[in-house]
Amino acid sequence: MIRSQHLFFYGVLQEGLGPDGGDWPFLRGLGLGAPATVQGALYAIPAGSGWHPALILTQARYSTIIHGTIYDASEVDIAAVDAFEGADYARQSISVDGWDGYGETQADAYIWTADLPPGAEVIASGNFAEWLKETGRDCYSG
Repeated sequence: MIRSQHLFFYGVLQEGLGPDGGDWPFLRGLGLGAPATVQGALYAIPAGSGWHPALILTQARYSTIIHGTIYDASEVDIAAVDAFEGADYARQSISVDGWDGYGETQADAYIWTADLPPGAEVIASGNFAEWLKETGRDCYSG
């Protein structure tokens, strides 16, 4: 699989989320980011130390605009990011709107592939950071 030069993050790996405001050591080399969106369904998944989101690509009933950030990832150790995301996610190239303001850009995103666990909640707004604030829940911190 040819890897994209961009990564789309919609959850705990976005700047400002996660431990120390998103200073994940395995993201060393991550370039500039810009707000971006994709179409899909977003769920909050309970984990032992907080919540993390799950993006499912769909046009079905719960489909909405998912808000995130697209980053230049040409200098990132992608194997370390894959290891962090784990077996329930698959890295996939998708069309992301918002990198340059002129339309869609291809970016790798981590798509949820497992069954949704008990306690998973739909994030109707499509914005994980806003959902955390609104619900008072903690972000997964690793």
